[in-house]
This record gives sequence, structure tokens and C-alpha cells, in this order.
Amino acid sequence: MIQLIPLIQAKTHEQTLKSLYHDSFPPDERRDWNELTGLTVHSPFNIHCIHNSNGTIGLLTLWKWLEFTFIEHFAINKTFQGKGIGSEVINQLKHEASTKIILETEEPTTDLAIRRINFYARLGFHRCNEEYYQPPYSKDKKAVKMVLMSYPGQITPSEFIAIRAKLYREVYRRNITEFP
Repeated sequence: MIQLIPLIQAKTHEQTLKSLYHDSFPPDERRDWNELTGLTVHSPFNIHCIHNSNGTIGLLTLWKWLEFTFIEHFAINKTFQGKGIGSEVINQLKHEASTKIILETEEPTTDLAIRRINFYARLGFHRCNEEYYQPPYSKDKKAVKMVLMSYPGQITPSEFIAIRAKLYREVYRRNITEFP
């Protein structure tokens, strides 16, 4: 059975989560770890330890607002990939969410990125047709062209404008006019 345990209740697993975070995401697609953990203090953000009988097997970072839930980072330890755990986590999140779920994934330019997009599509996520960039997390990082995906329905053009504005303002602390 999979458990999503907030970091505040799983402090003993923090080093494992930090290592998984750094191993799973390229530098331009991640924050400084201390900045990431600092977000949990006074925001709708939380870091979750994905735990089962084998211990800590993954990481899920979420922003929960009234309008939608945003998956900022999701990673399963390589040892446990391909065993249905990722699907179980996403299905659990879909079951618990009372709002639309939004996530970013890489553009389909590599086999891994295509497999990732197909994974989310099999779970009922829809690819947004609007051009989207993940703003840089800091001055030393680059913006990354990404694909937004949503569940349960497709993001409309007007929803895209509102979602992008909220992500840029709340998650990335950027002004919408700074990026395409």
C-alpha cells in the first residue's frame, strides 16, 4: 500500500528525498533544496514522501489551490519504476483531488519524454496545445520549454491564461510578461 506522507511527518527521510530530487531532475528543472523545503512553511505547497513496505520510494511536490492542484515534481526511485507504483500514486491523487490536476512535462523530443507523456495520457491526462515555458527557478538557471497536461479535462485557451499566470506568480515568483 502506498502512503503519501508530508515531509513534516517524514523528516527522517529528508536526505533520501533530497538525493532522489537531485538525481531525478536536471538543474534547470529544480530549486535549491533549502528553498524547496522552505516553501512548506506558509504556502499551499507540500513535499510528500512516497512510502510503501520497502521504505521511501518516491517524491511528490504539490501546490493545492481552490482552482487546481499542481504537481511540481514527481519521481519514483529507479529501482521501483515500471512496477505500477507511479500509476498508483497518480490514481490516488486523482481520487483525492477535488479540483483539476495540472502538471508540466518535457517536450516530446526524447524517448523518455515521449514515454512520460504517454504515461500521463494513459492515466487520463490531456496535453495542452498552448506553448508553455517553465520560468527559471533562479538567475543562474534557464527557462525550459515544457508541455502542460491536465486531468480530468483539456485546458481551454482561457483556462491556460489563468493557469499560466497563477503558476508564474505563485510557483515561480515571476511576472507573466517576463516569458513567452
